[in-house]
Amino acid sequence: MISEKRTPERPSTSVSEAEHPAGDAGLKFLVADDHHLVREGLKLTLLQIDARTQVLEAATLAEAIETFHANPDIDLVLLDLNMPGSSGLSGLDAFLAQCPAARLVVVSGTFDMKTVQTAIQKGALGFIPKSSGKRIVLSALRFVLDGGIYVPPEPFISDSSAQEGDGTLRTTAAFSARAAAKGLTNRQIDVLRELLEGNSNKQICRNLNLAMGTVKAHVAAVLAALGVNTRTEAIAAADRLGLRQLLEPASSGPTAARTGTAPGDLIRK
Repeated sequence: MISEKRTPERPSTSVSEAEHPAGDAGLKFLVADDHHLVREGLKLTLLQIDARTQVLEAATLAEAIETFHANPDIDLVLLDLNMPGSSGLSGLDAFLAQCPAARLVVVSGTFDMKTVQTAIQKGALGFIPKSSGKRIVLSALRFVLDGGIYVPPEPFISDSSAQEGDGTLRTTAAFSARAAAKGLTNRQIDVLRELLEGNSNKQICRNLNLAMGTVKAHVAAVLAALGVNTRTEAIAAADRLGLRQLLEPASSGPTAARTGTAPGDLIRK
């Protein structure tokens, strides 16, 4: 998923790459959600991945932590952000602090752009909205099990007009210097800033007045410079390097110095 591992470090190999001994019961999941119907629905979906799949359940954060400690061979945890003992991203922090080796995907009814990005930055390997259909859930989970990071497109394309002028970012000299040290050109630095704003390739084309082919080439160069494979990983890598903190909000109003607008479709490349 992300080239520079988080702390504490997680296993870098995908579940599909792991060797299961003959007669193994198959994949093991932990579904942590306080709604019985949600757990049952996810359980039925997970069984479609492999009939031998074992699904453990937890209705509270404490139960989820206890269950993982008792079953450290769990392949993937599906964690709701809001259940007894858990409120928003604090529950994710608490679970990962107690279970640092866990491979985890958030399954939540709250999936605004900030929540999704923050969850990924904190260590989640994916974020699946509860409104997703069964086919999307299956595809997302298989993608994560194969070593990817799944980010849904909904929060980035559903309300692009919602971002205010003071939500955009302006490049600073410190940002440019640190990005240039990674081998990025001035234009690629502009593209990186656009990625950090959550802008899609189409929006970057419009904001920087570039052709689509040129934008794709610059995005590829940014990913290569950061040693990652997807836009999501690039954002996480840039955050670890402290690049976002070196940007400053653009002034609000029609005369603001800016080259980006609303969030875009941030998902696997």
